[in-house]
Amino acid sequence: MNTFKNYYFFKRILYCAVVFLISASITFAVLHLMPGDYIQSLMPYIAEINPEFSELFKEKFGLDRSLFEQYALYITNIFQGNWGYSFQYGAPVFDIIAEKLFWTMVILLPATVLSAVAGIVIGSYSGWKNGSKTDVCLLNAMVFIGAVPSYWWAIMAILVFSYSLGLFPLGGFVSLDALTSGIDPLDVLHHAVLPILVLTVSSIPGTYYFMRNSMLMTLGEGYILTARAKGVEEKNILRHHALKNAMLPMITVVSLQCAHMITGSIFIETIFSWPGLGLLTFDALSARDLPLLEGIFLMDTLVVIVANFAADLLYSMADPRIQVGSHE
Repeated sequence: MNTFKNYYFFKRILYCAVVFLISASITFAVLHLMPGDYIQSLMPYIAEINPEFSELFKEKFGLDRSLFEQYALYITNIFQGNWGYSFQYGAPVFDIIAEKLFWTMVILLPATVLSAVAGIVIGSYSGWKNGSKTDVCLLNAMVFIGAVPSYWWAIMAILVFSYSLGLFPLGGFVSLDALTSGIDPLDVLHHAVLPILVLTVSSIPGTYYFMRNSMLMTLGEGYILTARAKGVEEKNILRHHALKNAMLPMITVVSLQCAHMITGSIFIETIFSWPGLGLLTFDALSARDLPLLEGIFLMDTLVVIVANFAADLLYSMADPRIQVGSHE
């Protein structure tokens, strides 16, 4: 059995490496198809007046080489742990992303947990009450919440809670007092409430749909009908049979949702001026900072791959009937 598991893990890691290589290649191709470059975006007057400066810039960052040479150097550097240098910041891309990733996680982790718990609870209840007025109301409410873009919720939250009621700051991650007294965790939390709230609200419908559908499919299984035929109380059927089995697909959903929320937080971080990966992506895209954009998309790819891999492992831990690599 251990041999099968080792072979399974080896094969999965090999597949992950291939997926990562393909994603890196697509990222390189798409970003190099974008019109404009860093010099033309930020300093067009210099590129116009002093074309020698543009040539020196391209020579320094290897942009004067052929596209194939740039691609070969890009792939080689990635597997050597060198993600390049940012045009804007003049610093290693990996260091910049690591710093910004921390601030993204400050709002992303609470939002993922809250949206997962809320989506699972509401979705399971809605599925259990399938066809009732409560189910219809919840379903329509989730359709409305999911149909409204996340940036609209962000703007409304600022208008209501910050501008009108004055309960929270308009943006940023610390107040001006941090310049003299340093960063206060409570001050950061105060600034993070609205971004977390908006991310949570806009992410609940996705979890809700999967949980409701999973619950409906579980309720149609033979063991649920058998339990009801034996006279088992409804609350025990829900707690011991329906809910536990309906939860299994949610492992994959929640894992991938956490990964996708990193890219989905671009609008939220930009509107709230939150210094995370989303705002960094917006700035890098505006400035055509290709090394930084390539690094951000590589990080997103890595997070999705790791989330998929973790979901596979959690499946076997949550349900002993599922053995990793047993089909081999």
